[in-house]
Amino acid sequence: MLRNTTCNPLQKLFFVFLVFLVSLTGCRKSQVPGAEQPYQETSDLVYGNDSLQRYDLFLPQGRNLQTKIILLIHGGGWVSGSKQDCDYYAMKFAHLGFAAISMNYRLANDTIHCQEMLADIDSMIACISKNAGRWGIGSDHLSLFGYSAGGHLALLYSYSRNQNRKVTSVISIAGPTNVQDSLLWYNPWLYQDIKLMAGDTIPGNWTKVSPVDFISATNPPTLLIHGINDSLVPVSQSENLVSLLQTAGAPVKLLLLDHETHFFSAAATGLVIDETANFISPH
Repeated sequence: MLRNTTCNPLQKLFFVFLVFLVSLTGCRKSQVPGAEQPYQETSDLVYGNDSLQRYDLFLPQGRNLQTKIILLIHGGGWVSGSKQDCDYYAMKFAHLGFAAISMNYRLANDTIHCQEMLADIDSMIACISKNAGRWGIGSDHLSLFGYSAGGHLALLYSYSRNQNRKVTSVISIAGPTNVQDSLLWYNPWLYQDIKLMAGDTIPGNWTKVSPVDFISATNPPTLLIHGINDSLVPVSQSENLVSLLQTAGAPVKLLLLDHETHFFSAAATGLVIDETANFISPH
């Protein structure tokens, strides 16, 4: 049964006054003084001397020493992109109770290559360790999350520079896993980007700049998410890495998304957030 929603003149006047008051303040519910916000956001913090060595920090309410950290690494073919590209994911992860950090890194050019990008991740992780106590969180549960070129860097760092076991899990969204695979070269601009990232124009010299170059049973648990219809980074890149990790005895999970390309739909983005949260929690 429907309720009678007819307002008398006094109620109408009161309603109009409320609408005016809300429009005047421009406050959303989460911004009302005294209301508890789901997370605290601080933008453009510094972790190094270069102008690109900046990060955005998203800290959830109710955080403690057991709060898990997700470090997000943007895509852009190693030569472009920004931490802001991952801020939506970071915000959603903070809503779910994770401490999320979206980082910039130095982009590939004639003097900046893969090793400098990995060094930036090193510096960012050191920054997290230094500040975790001040932020009210621990630093023992750190996951790397990367999209496209960021997925490549997340995997490569986790497999080649994780001797201290700081990284407890890694998530790659459509990231290249083997840059010596000629299927990546059909796109002329991607081929140029790989040469800049690798710091060498000869594909035969592109060793030790791919996750597949560092397969070990001690690699951290890995989640790979890839669109079936990805025409930029072929799904075989993730499938081949899974096969190598399984052979080595390293924990890995592959999620293939039907009808998705390299650029995910809103529904797929939501699935990525849920699957990442579920994957990280047990680890």
